[in-house]
Amino acid sequence: MEHRHLDISPGEWGVAVVESIWERGSDQDILALLREVRANPHGPASAAVRRALPRSSVYGYPAMFKLLLEAIDERP
Repeated sequence: MEHRHLDISPGEWGVAVVESIWERGSDQDILALLREVRANPHGPASAAVRRALPRSSVYGYPAMFKLLLEAIDERP
């Protein structure tokens, strides 16, 4: 996804990127973020999602990512 107000490199994750995806991203953008979080639950994308969750006002996607992270955290 090209973020109109952010100057980032592909694969660079931050709170602003996560919020941009949740607010304006396509289904493919959401799936890419989901894949990244699942593949690397303690990586930069997951950390950005965790930081974005408490302050997001977007409906739907944050709740889904919160459930995903809770499931990941509960794994042995």
